[in-house]
Amino acid sequence: MIYLDNAATTWPKPSCVREAVRQALELYGANPGRGGHAMGMAASQEIYRCRETAARFFIWRIRRMWYLP
Repeated sequence: MIYLDNAATTWPKPSCVREAVRQALELYGANPGRGGHAMGMAASQEIYRCRETAARFFIWRIRRMWYLP
């Protein structure tokens, strides 16, 4: 198992991280997978896109990846 948790120890956050958090709160602030409204669907699509990107980066199969809060 590989555990990645850079956020717990990195301070201050780079400006690109602050911008990504702001964008996530504004565009994807809904609960993914819980409803068919536009923001919920956008959140689901963004999570899947991020999982695909991580899988390609680490050369993993996406079905074998787990994401924990």
